[in-house]
Amino acid sequence: MRTPALCNSLSFKRLSLAAAVLSSVLAGSVAHASPFSAYAGATIGLAPNSQNCYGQTTCDRVSGGGKAYAGWNVTPNVAAEINYFYFGANNGALPNPGNTKVRNSARAITFGMNWNIEMFETMTSHIRLGVARTRNRSDYINSQGVGSYDTDQTTGAYVGLGLSIPFNRNMRMVTGYDFISVSGAGNRSRHLLAGGIQAEF
Repeated sequence: MRTPALCNSLSFKRLSLAAAVLSSVLAGSVAHASPFSAYAGATIGLAPNSQNCYGQTTCDRVSGGGKAYAGWNVTPNVAAEINYFYFGANNGALPNPGNTKVRNSARAITFGMNWNIEMFETMTSHIRLGVARTRNRSDYINSQGVGSYDTDQTTGAYVGLGLSIPFNRNMRMVTGYDFISVSGAGNRSRHLLAGGIQAEF
């Protein structure tokens, strides 16, 4: 039971103020946490080859590729995201020595953000920015069938643009273009044009 003396005391006023602040903070936390959700997806498509093929006499210009990804919405419009890419492999041949066959491939993992922008209340555009760690591999097989390979890893910028359309409460169709800048000899930057499915939890 509160008495006039208790209500007028400085300690009671401080306690009431602290309780009010704590209640508002908790209410805000619940309000912000309620729309949070996780998602995961996968896409498959084409990985155009921008390499100069290091003097190879022939070179594949397009190969198959894909990615798998997962994210967590830290705000209603921005998500933290991780992506795993496979950019396929392109085949070529060296004029010397002995018409050696070459197979160049790459895989990458990226960490970054996915900015979601609703459009026309029917679709969502996605802008992805982050940092990528890319593993590049070249396999060589000479005319005697003897093989060797070399690898290197680079760190670069990652940019992705995409559109998605929901077709039920927990699933959506996604399309997009992804670009990873790869440093080193030749133009080894990676591209992926792909489409797939995303599940939301």
